[in-house]
Amino acid sequence: MRHVTGFVIALAAGLFWTASAQAQDDWRVDVTPYLWLAMPKGDIAAIFENADPSVGAHFDDVGLSGVFTGAADVRYGRFGVLGDLTYYSIKADKDITLGPLPAISGEVEVSGTKALLVGYYRAYESEKSSVDVMAGLHYVRTELDIDVTGPNRQISRGVNDDLWDPMVGVRAKTRITEHIGLSGLATYGGFGASSDSLYELHGYVTYSFTPTITAELGYRYYSADWSTDRINYDAALGGPVLGITFGF
Repeated sequence: MRHVTGFVIALAAGLFWTASAQAQDDWRVDVTPYLWLAMPKGDIAAIFENADPSVGAHFDDVGLSGVFTGAADVRYGRFGVLGDLTYYSIKADKDITLGPLPAISGEVEVSGTKALLVGYYRAYESEKSSVDVMAGLHYVRTELDIDVTGPNRQISRGVNDDLWDPMVGVRAKTRITEHIGLSGLATYGGFGASSDSLYELHGYVTYSFTPTITAELGYRYYSADWSTDRINYDAALGGPVLGITFGF
């Protein structure tokens, strides 16, 4: 959790540092809280060093029990920094395995914090459109809380892991009418550093109420594949997104 706290402090410090320069036209700060109705799919398993067998859970459109996501974007001229933070929690009480056998009963809760911090360069800009290329870091902390009963054993314990990965991406925006526009973002990372692969896709229809307030409605998809000595993770989150961007 200390990594996430540091991420938030660094992002807040960046916002504070730029506040005194807001009078300059080249500065722009956008803050966007999101409501992400994500549904998970995939397989997640906990691996134990002692004699306890591994515990796996298959997720297929089970509902999230909690989610928070938000983004902040600070830009000066053609250069900027984008930060994105998401917290989620998933519970599964079926499709659970205890070693090679199905569990008789129990629950597996998976909670996670993912953060993206990238610098970007505005490679193209016109009166209506822009394209940004970006590179930076992706962080994820995954925690599994397990309470399951098998034919001859009961396991009640937790495991967690932290991963840092390089990330590259592209973002594009265009305005169709005075108020309506389109925006999209695609990132890819991992490259075998901590994760084998991870990628994220965003697509939105935007509506500008004022030059500083814009609503976004679209779809967001995130997929990750990685394995450590404690957790095997091959899962994705996808679903509709509603957000409001406040510009300063």
